[in-house]
Amino acid sequence: MSAGTPAVRRQAKVSRTKASPRMERFERFLERYRGPIFTYVNRLVRDEATAEDIAQETFVRLYRELDRIRDQTASAWLYRVARNLVTDYIRKKRPVTFTVLRGKAADDDEDSPGLQFEHPGSGPVGVTTNNELRTLIEETLEAMSPKFRDVIELVDVQKLTHEEAAEVLECSVKTVSARLARAREFFTNRIGRYLETDEDTGSAAGS
Repeated sequence: MSAGTPAVRRQAKVSRTKASPRMERFERFLERYRGPIFTYVNRLVRDEATAEDIAQETFVRLYRELDRIRDQTASAWLYRVARNLVTDYIRKKRPVTFTVLRGKAADDDEDSPGLQFEHPGSGPVGVTTNNELRTLIEETLEAMSPKFRDVIELVDVQKLTHEEAAEVLECSVKTVSARLARAREFFTNRIGRYLETDEDTGSAAGS
């Protein structure tokens, strides 16, 4: 996955000899974040070509604003820009409808492990070989309203801190925690029903 590298490099080529430390800094960000940003965008738009275009534009904007971005805030800045570009794309290209998430918000502990999506590069789909469960995971994420799905994608899949997610989503850390608790509850309840059914079926088959 290129994440738009050619376009970014073309823009940067002019200043490469005069600002090599700047270019080296940009290259470090590109190497570290191009995979995660592409994966994040692709999970939202569900189209690799569109995801590459959006990831490319994200890194073009990073290069333009590089001198104003601190290392400590680069991750949150990139995800926020990518998310805003996705929002613009969705508004212009396609209507989206989502199921309303129900249930009481619970307190969330940032130190808790949360949902264990073990491979940020592939998300929850990559941690199971069960096609039926994989489909259910995708349907469960799709069933969430964007504000709840966003927070799971950022914290549990992409492994951002609550503070970083709050900066990306432009809300308070408390709001991130509340949304994350509700999203995790919804996700685990829905997936849990499948796992319980699967275990019952397996027990019956073994008896």
